[in-house]
Amino acid sequence: MTEKLIAHSIHHTHWDPYWWFTSQESMVVFAYNMREMMRAFADGRVEDFFFDGQTVAIDEYLQLHPEDTEEVRGLVSSGKLVIGPFVSQLDTYMSSAESVVNNLRLGIKNAKKLGKASRIAYLADPFGASSDMPKIYNQFGIKEFVFTRGVGDIYGLGNEFYFESNDGSQVLSHVLLSGYGYGAHAFRDGKLFTDEAEDYNKIGVASLIDRLVQRSTIKNEFVFPLGFDQNPVMLDIPEKIAHYNSIQDRIEFRYTTWAEYFEHVRKHGKDLKTFVGEILSPQYHRLHMNGMHSARSDIKTLIDRVERRIIYEVQPMMAMLDAVGIPYDQGIIDEAWYKLVNCQTHGSATHGDVTNEWIKDNASISYNIMRGTRDFLCRLLSFSVDDAGLPGMPLVVVNSLPWKREMVQRLSIVSRGPGFTLELEGKTLPYTVLEQVKHYWGVVRRNPADMNEDVWFYRTEILCNLGEFDGISYKTLSVVEQGDTAPEVLSSSRQTTIENEHLKVSCGPEGITITDKQSGQVLQNALFFQDGGDEGDSYDYDYPAPEDEWLVTREITQGDLKSSIQSDLHAEMLFEGEMEIPSTLEKRKQKTADHKLPFWVKLSLDTSGILRVSGEVVNGSQDHRLRIGLRTGKRIKTFQAGAQYSLIERPCVREEMAIWKEKNYFEEPSATGPLLNHVSSVDEQGVVTVFTRSLKEYEFVGEGFGDLMLTVLRAMGYVGLPDRNRRPGRPSGMPERLLPAPTHQMQGTVEFDFGIGFSAQLDGNKLFREYAIFAVDPIYSQKQKIDPTFFLISYFPINPWSPPLPRHYKFASIEPGVGFGTLIKSDVSADYVLRLFNAEATPVKAGALTLGDGLRVTARTDLAEETHTAQDKLTGEFKAGELLNLVIKQNRKGRAK
Repeated sequence: MTEKLIAHSIHHTHWDPYWWFTSQESMVVFAYNMREMMRAFADGRVEDFFFDGQTVAIDEYLQLHPEDTEEVRGLVSSGKLVIGPFVSQLDTYMSSAESVVNNLRLGIKNAKKLGKASRIAYLADPFGASSDMPKIYNQFGIKEFVFTRGVGDIYGLGNEFYFESNDGSQVLSHVLLSGYGYGAHAFRDGKLFTDEAEDYNKIGVASLIDRLVQRSTIKNEFVFPLGFDQNPVMLDIPEKIAHYNSIQDRIEFRYTTWAEYFEHVRKHGKDLKTFVGEILSPQYHRLHMNGMHSARSDIKTLIDRVERRIIYEVQPMMAMLDAVGIPYDQGIIDEAWYKLVNCQTHGSATHGDVTNEWIKDNASISYNIMRGTRDFLCRLLSFSVDDAGLPGMPLVVVNSLPWKREMVQRLSIVSRGPGFTLELEGKTLPYTVLEQVKHYWGVVRRNPADMNEDVWFYRTEILCNLGEFDGISYKTLSVVEQGDTAPEVLSSSRQTTIENEHLKVSCGPEGITITDKQSGQVLQNALFFQDGGDEGDSYDYDYPAPEDEWLVTREITQGDLKSSIQSDLHAEMLFEGEMEIPSTLEKRKQKTADHKLPFWVKLSLDTSGILRVSGEVVNGSQDHRLRIGLRTGKRIKTFQAGAQYSLIERPCVREEMAIWKEKNYFEEPSATGPLLNHVSSVDEQGVVTVFTRSLKEYEFVGEGFGDLMLTVLRAMGYVGLPDRNRRPGRPSGMPERLLPAPTHQMQGTVEFDFGIGFSAQLDGNKLFREYAIFAVDPIYSQKQKIDPTFFLISYFPINPWSPPLPRHYKFASIEPGVGFGTLIKSDVSADYVLRLFNAEATPVKAGALTLGDGLRVTARTDLAEETHTAQDKLTGEFKAGELLNLVIKQNRKGRAK
């Protein structure tokens, strides 16, 4: 007699908080579903329910119905309703390390308030799995991981395997290779063992079961999920199981939970393999890697900006100021993170227009919270430092990073007259004036002739070398007004070369040349735009047929040079021009460039070794992809990209690209990649790295893969389209209908901002350090009441802190050697947590850590702050891939003065 198959049946739902529908509509449906669920629990019709590894819908429900909190707490505490550990299902290739950390931190925090947080990382629908996820999971006490997309035959894995990061952290993983609800509808509708039993891809449920049985690490056993997208609870599972077990002899359905199933695998699983790396195959499920990261690039840029401000600016500054007496506001930090991580769900900004506006609005809210926090704290600091004996208005400047740095800063100074000096500790600092504008501050009138009050002030943009600052510190300067003597403003020219001690940039008729003086690398005709057709949708770029495509390339040359400036501290070139491109796919097919796309590009040098490239384009064409290219001059087969806490080596051409059609992959494997923070091309001549402050997608193309292409925008007009060249079959999103989304055409101004760096050898920790420095903006404030619009909140009256704060303060300096995650105040104590990491897969020296007065290292902890190991200093070496959370305690009686 043939041995029966065992179907481990797990009751769940996959809950998208938004998609082509809005978050508000989803909330309404869930409110009714939740009430139904609670009634079903009360009536004994439901045994348990696994709520998709997240908390956001529960959070929203209890905001609507706080009267149900105790009932929900009872369900969660008893393990009947399983929630967390995430707030929302994030995409791991779109979320920075701290976004992942805070998604988990807040998810576990909110779930624990209701009694219990699941410690099974469950990402049913996000696209692939980043190599650093096991490292992060383990530090939240997570040892098991369930996911759907990304595993292909090329990895040689079973349904269960150990997923490992470069530090040795492991999670026992189960891949839902046939999907997270492949037979749920047929099961619910009584059609499971009929010809109508198909999944949403129209694949027979029987064949999907065979796929799982073939790859099972427990002979003849597999997972049969009882739930799918937006499903309410099933009210008759025992009856259905009894029915299906009675009508056939091949499969025995057994009701279980994920916790029970993983325990079963640990006891009975055979030949489980270990996988180290990233999981990124589209064989069985679409990943949308070629286009999703550039859809609505304006929203991606905004989210990147918010992440950088929280991680590298506000959190470290707020922790430092807590040490001098201004309390850390965990509620403000949590609100900003909560808003942001709910914008990073499931391919953020690949949705319909209304939903995308909701995402953009919420990301903007998070940004405004952080801008307001940064501006208020800077302003409060400048009004609160002890200014007795200072010769002028206090100007406080903050270094929010943990390395000692020569602070060359761009500052905007307010004064009543045009003349002023900057003084620090009795010394006058030289500065360069970039611009000075005289402003009227009387009452604005319709007739300018009536604006005759003698109320004027000056805003002066300067560059100044403030000298060396300790890590995570601040210093107070003085702005001393000097009357009516106007300073000399740096004049512009059209010189064709700018340089500093690190780099030289020149332009000629053929293009731009970038020379790295240290490594000797020279990039010829370095920067250009390239525009091509895009027949894709919000999920995927799709190339036109070869006969219909027309790639248009536009070099950036001396002819576009508008102006240039050169000084010891700063140099820049400004280029302006137009690019002639087709306005539609039909015009492209005709090889007709009937539209002009204006652009400007600014190349900026400060005293670092990074060339900043910023600019804008004004798009009026449709159905096209615009990229900006960097000619590295290298011949490579692989490259190095930044993950959350490490480098990952990726091929320029994925092995599966040669076999995807033959093997009937769900989509073409992607040669483009997600640009989380930086990407590097390496050869014997050295390293060329791009650091992003905006764009989130790249591809290496051209001869020897020497051209690094960054996607500025993708213009297309649908959420999902069927039968694409790269993606055969049904539309992604809603299979049954086409969903127009005209704002995806990206009409209007689109910005970009990235940096180009060089080094002789690849050093992951150095790259992450340079990225952090490139990521931050100047943090400062001047104590003044002259211009009440300097910050948006400068109009608000403010009381200085009492007692006065020290003029200078240093919190923590570490010698260069490892990467910086962030600095926070503990969420569970009065201590601080300094997050450091080794991006390399080999041990590295830690470098000395110097703390300010009254601060000392007492322990190391995990990301969840649930385990503590006594430690009184930073040890001399970081292990391979180590992620370290140092606990720093302050002697509260000896607070900084």
